[in-house]
Amino acid sequence: MSAHYFYRRLQVAAFALLAIVLAPPSYGGENTPNQAASNGKLRITGAASLVPLVSEIARRFEESHPGVKIEVRGGGTARGLADLRSGASDIGMVALSLGDRGRDLFRFPIARDGIAVIVNAQNNLRALDSNTLSDILTGKITNWKALGGPDAPLVLALGPEGGGSSEIFAQHLKLQHAQLAPHTPIITTEDAIAFVSKKPNGLAVGSIGVVERSARAGAPIKLIAYNGFPATSRTVENHLYALTRPLALISRKAPEGLQKQFIDYALSPTLIDLQLKYGFVPYRD
Repeated sequence: MSAHYFYRRLQVAAFALLAIVLAPPSYGGENTPNQAASNGKLRITGAASLVPLVSEIARRFEESHPGVKIEVRGGGTARGLADLRSGASDIGMVALSLGDRGRDLFRFPIARDGIAVIVNAQNNLRALDSNTLSDILTGKITNWKALGGPDAPLVLALGPEGGGSSEIFAQHLKLQHAQLAPHTPIITTEDAIAFVSKKPNGLAVGSIGVVERSARAGAPIKLIAYNGFPATSRTVENHLYALTRPLALISRKAPEGLQKQFIDYALSPTLIDLQLKYGFVPYRD
C-alpha cells in the first residue's frame, strides 16, 4: 500500500471520527471547516475541469476563515504538476492517475469523472467502440463517410501531452500522444465544446461533468456512447463507463498547517453537494 493511499485513508477515517465525536448540535445550518486557520494564503493550480469545483470549495472555506485568501487557477494537469514541483503553487489539481510520475507526491482524490467523446448536435453519430475510437484518433479514419455519415473530413481537437485525456488514451487504448493524428490543440473542455459547437464535422473529447452541464444549458453538442454505455455521470458512478479518471488534489509532502486544513475540508463529506452540482461522482474507491 503506497504512502499516499495510506495517508488519505487515515485522513478520511480521522475526519469521520472527529465529525462524530466533536460535532456540535445541529441547528439546520451548513457544516463549516475547522476554525483554527485565521489567516494565510494558498495558491492552487492545475486541471481546468476542477477549477469550478475547487473555486467554490475555496469560497466556502474563506467564508469561515475571513483572513484566508485562496487563489485557484487552471492551465491543465501538466501545469498543476509543474507549478507544484517548482514551488509556484501550494496545491496542484490533476485529472488523471499519476502512476510513476506521482511517486514523489501525495495525492488526495476528491471526485471521479469520465472523458466523453463529443460531436456537434447535428452529427448522426451515436456510439463508438474502442477499436473505432482508436482508428479515429490515430488517423486511420479521416472521413465521416466511414462512420455512416456524410462525405466530409473528420476534424479533431485534442488536449496536450501529459493532460487528462492523453492519460486516458494511454491507459485504455494503449495510445501515446505521438501516435495521435494531426489535430487542433486545445487545453480545456470548454475549448472542446466551442470547437464542436462551431464545426459540424468536428470531434473532440472532454470532461463528462463539464459537457453534461453545457449540453443541459443548450450548447449544440452531443455525448457519444462508448463500448455500449452512454457517457453520463450515472454510468461513471456505476463503474459501467470505461473512460474514467480520478480528480485529485496533490501536494509535495504530507500536508500541514493551512494546506492540510484545506485538503481535509475538500475531502469532507459535507461537500458532496458541490461534487454533484458540477456533474462529478463522489470518490469512493
